[in-house]
Amino acid sequence: MERKTGKFGRWWQTLMRRLRQRFVRQKWLWLAPNIAIGVFALSMLAITATLQFREQETALAALEGDMQWAERTIESRMLAHQDFLAALGRDIEARRVDGNAFQWRAAAYLKENADLAAILWVNPEGQILWAASQSTKTDRVNDILPPKRLQVLKEALENGRFAYSGQYANADKHHVIDLFRPVQQDGKNAGALISVHSLENLLNATLPDVFSNKYSLTLVDETGQPVISNANITPTDHRVSGLIRLNLLDSRIGLQVAAYRTEGLWKSYLPAIVIIILTAITAGTLVLLRRNAQRRAESEEQLRNAYAFRQAMSQSLLTTMRAVDMEGRITYVNKAFCNLVGWSEEELIGTKAPFPYWPPEDREKLLGSLKQTLTGDAPLGHSEARIVNRAGEYFDVSVYVSPLIDSDSQQLGWMVAMNDITEQKRIRDELHQAQERFVTVVDGLDSAVHVTDIVSGEILFANRVFNNLCGFDTIGHLSPAIFPALQPPKKSLLRDPGQLKTEDLPCELFDGALLDSTSGRWYRLHDRAIRWVDGRTVRIKISTDITENKSLHEREQQQKKRVEETSRLITMGEMASSLAHELNQPLSAIANYCAGCVKRIESGNFQIEDLLTAMKRAGNQAQRAGKIIHRMRDLAKKNDPYLEAVALADIVDETLALANIEANRLGAEINLNIAENLPRVMADRIMIEQVLLNLAKNGIEAMVQIPEAERHLEISACIADERMIELAVADCGCGMSEQEMENVFAPFYTTKAEGLGIGLAICRSIVEFHKGRLWAERRPQGGTIFKLTLPREP
Repeated sequence: MERKTGKFGRWWQTLMRRLRQRFVRQKWLWLAPNIAIGVFALSMLAITATLQFREQETALAALEGDMQWAERTIESRMLAHQDFLAALGRDIEARRVDGNAFQWRAAAYLKENADLAAILWVNPEGQILWAASQSTKTDRVNDILPPKRLQVLKEALENGRFAYSGQYANADKHHVIDLFRPVQQDGKNAGALISVHSLENLLNATLPDVFSNKYSLTLVDETGQPVISNANITPTDHRVSGLIRLNLLDSRIGLQVAAYRTEGLWKSYLPAIVIIILTAITAGTLVLLRRNAQRRAESEEQLRNAYAFRQAMSQSLLTTMRAVDMEGRITYVNKAFCNLVGWSEEELIGTKAPFPYWPPEDREKLLGSLKQTLTGDAPLGHSEARIVNRAGEYFDVSVYVSPLIDSDSQQLGWMVAMNDITEQKRIRDELHQAQERFVTVVDGLDSAVHVTDIVSGEILFANRVFNNLCGFDTIGHLSPAIFPALQPPKKSLLRDPGQLKTEDLPCELFDGALLDSTSGRWYRLHDRAIRWVDGRTVRIKISTDITENKSLHEREQQQKKRVEETSRLITMGEMASSLAHELNQPLSAIANYCAGCVKRIESGNFQIEDLLTAMKRAGNQAQRAGKIIHRMRDLAKKNDPYLEAVALADIVDETLALANIEANRLGAEINLNIAENLPRVMADRIMIEQVLLNLAKNGIEAMVQIPEAERHLEISACIADERMIELAVADCGCGMSEQEMENVFAPFYTTKAEGLGIGLAICRSIVEFHKGRLWAERRPQGGTIFKLTLPREP
């Protein structure tokens, strides 16, 4: 669309048209001498250039042939190294090479190839296992490859093929490049062979001296930067030069070849310089004469270009621009403003408030703001407003107002810039609402939550509960100083916070109970390292007051201990009559043996051997009675549990001595089925004896309703899995109903007329303390099987 230019614009266009017409009429005056000078200069330069070009073409042809020969020579040598590594790798994969064989073969190959600095064998972690090197300072056994070489190793192992590293300087300050040959054994990555190639020796050992004396040889990396060169002080002719990119897998190393200059460079340019100087002198006069005529036209052309540039820049801005005069009339709008509001430039230029893009409901407010701007009472800078486009869509905009000053420092009006911030404002409002929701949720927790900087310990965030604990707003304070009780000991931390890396986050640091020595209260602290909103690493600590819960837990443990002791005493009381009957037999036998000995001694008719036999039998009966009393005493006096590795067969034997008392009293028989070579279990001997005795006693009592001949109790043990040993007690009684099976382990539930219902509940607690399991099953032949598992010795 053509703009209205005004009187000045029309005068400017007329002047430029006249100048162009005048220049066209006078152009022929300058054309003939310029053509003559140009033809002469070009002819002489063409002749000189042709001669030099032919000479250069001859040198380039020779260079091309030499470069191809050098390329084939270097690539052949590198491929030979690849073949050696491939053969050595196959022998390693087949396990035909050990450390000595590797050292012998690698050293022999290094001796024949001076361009190789070392041959290495590394494991997948980059540790050098075998090494043959020309130097003792680099690549020694047990060294770990640097990160860059380690990365190439990983890529070679993943791809399963040869890989070249980029060039680098080793410890000897020599430039080298690595060739990696991955090796697999039994389908797994076993490591890689690495040949370290010295770039200095590569040039000297591969190319003959004749080639090196003729050309400057420079090895360059993939970016074209020189790495090493054999060039001496003789300048090189870069016009006769070329670059070889060696075809070495993924390596982009190249060889730049340039011929040495045989004569001064200035001599080759001398004819052209003379021609140019003479031509310049001849044309100088014409140029000076013509400059005066063209100076005005050039100046005006620059003005026109500058005006067009400023106009294009204004129309290309994404920021909307408009100008208003001192009366509030729009005098200028750019393309971005027209696109935003939907009205064209012709429709907007000259309009006054209220403007069509003002929302009807905001017109009074916007009109007041405009009046303040025109009178100079409005503050300069940033403000926000709403506008509506032609389609009725509303936008939030950021408005910047500044005075429009001309070259004479006179104010012509105001420049107004607007940016669409609708989406930014929506995101800002959503973030604010999300922040409010987050703070509300965290403040509603019963736990104290605060976030600290992992280095300084400064509190960055704290919820209401934490601030209430401290009695003030803790933001900005140091956590160790205001609440030292919530600082876990360093030795209790799962990770060192100072050693954490970005990839380690999030990370658990501590989860346990801490005592506040000042208040005497216990807190459950959950300490975790996370990434904060600004990108730094912080520690979020969630602490809960568990003082009441801890006291309740301690009381429960004490009550549980008293119940266990009561259960053991009840068991002893229930077995008192059986124990008295069992002890009566050895005591009666002792009395009989002693009475017999007395009678024989009194009669005088005795032999020493008979008396000795009777006394030994009396001693055996005394030991039997002592063992019974000893086992009952150990079971009754048990205190704190102690886990140790014990043989399950020994526990069964110890328990059987007491269980047989009850079995003999009720006419039952106990059968053992203990698997051979059972691993030992981690258990408290007395506690497991109590469990087994309780289960055996219950099983014996469950069979009183069947004939004595059928009263068989079976105790068996076997391996349950790789972690557990299973122990089972099976009776032949009448079994239990479905309801009894469901409630058999419930506290105070019993099927006995005089039972307390705590025995099996305590048994289950003891087994679960051992990290095992106790359960009951129906026996297919009739009766019940109680099974328990105990952990094996590690």
